[in-house]
Amino acid sequence: MISDEEYKKALKQFHKLSYRHILSAETDMSSCDIQKVVKLSDRIRKAGNELIGLMRKNYDRLMRTKRYRKLLKLYGSTKDDKKRKYFAGQLNEMAKQYDVTWDFCRKSMIFIGKKYNVDAVFALTKAEDIWRGMEKCLYGNGNILHFSKYRDLPCIRAKQIDRGIRIFVTDNKLQFKLGRTVFGIKINDRFQTDEVNAVLDYLAESEIMNNKAVQTLMDEAYCIIHIDHAMLLLYQN
Repeated sequence: MISDEEYKKALKQFHKLSYRHILSAETDMSSCDIQKVVKLSDRIRKAGNELIGLMRKNYDRLMRTKRYRKLLKLYGSTKDDKKRKYFAGQLNEMAKQYDVTWDFCRKSMIFIGKKYNVDAVFALTKAEDIWRGMEKCLYGNGNILHFSKYRDLPCIRAKQIDRGIRIFVTDNKLQFKLGRTVFGIKINDRFQTDEVNAVLDYLAESEIMNNKAVQTLMDEAYCIIHIDHAMLLLYQN
């Protein structure tokens, strides 16, 4: 029997490791509600772009230092584990000095999100998306963070199923609540039907499925399919 703290850590690890996919479906929102959501999405976009500008500035300053570039070369060229660990530590310390860290990214978005009147859960989710891009620049093959352009496909994402875009069931149909706006989705084919039924099954027994997911991860070291957040995409003609 694991403790509540161990369970939460295991569930968080499962969320981090599990595969995800997106079901795209048309909403039954009124045109008035759609305009409200588009405006919210644009505020999130602007807040994200301001954070991207800040992180890009810090990252560029970091990359211009000779010491950081030298450490990168040394880290990439050595095969000695102890030396690689040492160089990695030095690189991380320099990243902290130049405010290229998740903690700085997260705290900066708190202020920026309030500036643009963006709900905390949407601001945090956007900050996490931006930080994943920053990690690709730091540790992967990414070169630069890209700004979101005006009139890009409106997107609102909430990482938690019960915050931001709340999901619930009415008359065995999926319903969503964003602020005061309640809406459903239009199901057009068998694939969408199967996907929605999978979500309904999860919502009916979420605690049981969460327990099964955690137990499977701990016992067999692999992830089963899971539902953990909601995303709203609006397609405009």
